Amino acid sequence: MKCLVVYFSQEMTKARDDLRAGYATLGRDPSSPVNRRMWKNKQSEFCNRVADINVKVDRLNMIVPTLYQQIARFNVAKEQQSVIGDQRQEQTESSSSSCDHRQSTADSNSVTLSDVLRELKALFTT
Repeated sequence: MKCLVVYFSQEMTKARDDLRAGYATLGRDPSSPVNRRMWKNKQSEFCNRVADINVKVDRLNMIVPTLYQQIARFNVAKEQQSVIGDQRQEQTESSSSSCDHRQSTADSNSVTLSDVLRELKALFTT
């Protein structure tokens, strides 16, 4: 179990580092059209990576027997904010709306109690 937590932490660290590197390449004029497009692409990649990690977290949470062993999902907007800091807050707010469709899709695919019970029943009846 601990190795999975470490794995998810490493994956998030890699995703944050990649976003941080993309932010660093913007240079002195981050508002130019080329830099804005590049930044949006980096943020989109970051959103996709976090969504993929969250899917893996959800799968793990379906398997573990107790709530105590479950892992919390990662929040895209919070992770972006932690990477770039407060000085670029308005840029992340505009990009987080592009991630909202992935987040809402993931929320609509969230695990219900009946799903958990069905999986547990399948584990013990085989």
